[in-house]
Amino acid sequence: MPFTFSKVNAVFRAVRMSRQREIAAAHMAALEESNHILKSQAEQLEHQTNEAKELAHELALTNEELRAVISEARKAWAAADAANRSKAEFLAVMSHELRTPLNSIGGYVDLLEMELRGPLTDAQRADLARIKRSQAHLLGIINDILNFTRLEATEVKFEIIDVPVRALMGDLDAMVSSLARAKSLLYESESPSARLFTRTDPDKLRQIMINLLSNAVKFTPEGGRIRVYATTADGSVSIHVEDTGPGIPADKREAVFEPFVQLDRGLTRTNDGTGLGLAISRGLARGMGADVTLESEVGVGSTFTLTLPLAPARHTDSQQRRDAHLRTTPRTNPMV
Repeated sequence: MPFTFSKVNAVFRAVRMSRQREIAAAHMAALEESNHILKSQAEQLEHQTNEAKELAHELALTNEELRAVISEARKAWAAADAANRSKAEFLAVMSHELRTPLNSIGGYVDLLEMELRGPLTDAQRADLARIKRSQAHLLGIINDILNFTRLEATEVKFEIIDVPVRALMGDLDAMVSSLARAKSLLYESESPSARLFTRTDPDKLRQIMINLLSNAVKFTPEGGRIRVYATTADGSVSIHVEDTGPGIPADKREAVFEPFVQLDRGLTRTNDGTGLGLAISRGLARGMGADVTLESEVGVGSTFTLTLPLAPARHTDSQQRRDAHLRTTPRTNPMV
């Protein structure tokens, strides 16, 4: 067959048409695959949309339940707050009603001891002394409960002023040294510099220190030692009450600051009290920007530390003696 250009062109056209058909078929296959993928994604999106609708419905129900729970919690909190205030008011009234006859008992004991009703025998004086000790003990318990109730109800007011630490410790010496002598304890008070001032409420500070020192006397066995001293550091002054008592285990050191907690429990307990002294002391301290902490070792003793803010005007003077003990010659009472 003779070769002609027309036949060649026909072959080329046939090849081009074949390729175009292949390309078109590939495009169709790709479109079908894309369409299948889109349908699958649409189904997944519809499924996810349904799940989202269900979750939104569940969330709406949960929010409604949460609002109901919050409403109930607010009602419960309001009821608890009202009950707490009622308790505080009740205890305040009852403490007043109880303190009045107790103070009268103390007054009549004083009159009898003055022998205004006639001379007393030694046995009668001993009985009156027992009555007076019991009256003072009950009065102290009632005052502790009232003070703790006021702390819980946040009704305590603080009058913050500059207080000289040396004068405070000097005022406490006479009372504590007599208690220590009665128990054959060595009491050491290391007086700080007269220029050392703290910014606090003097009455609350005195109450805290009396609680800490009374505890030290109460729990230190006869022949032991109590030491009081002050240090300064980083804009604060710390008053330390150190004793040689039995010490407190590490797992009980925070528990002693909880209300009504006494480590010496049971029918054989030898120390009286409500277990409120340290709770009141820490509450008062924190209420005026201070704190009470404890370091102790079983068999060695304990050190309670009251840390207070240093009076601003005294910062410059104290920084020159940072971390140094500010004291003069210790005052001690002899062993009895």
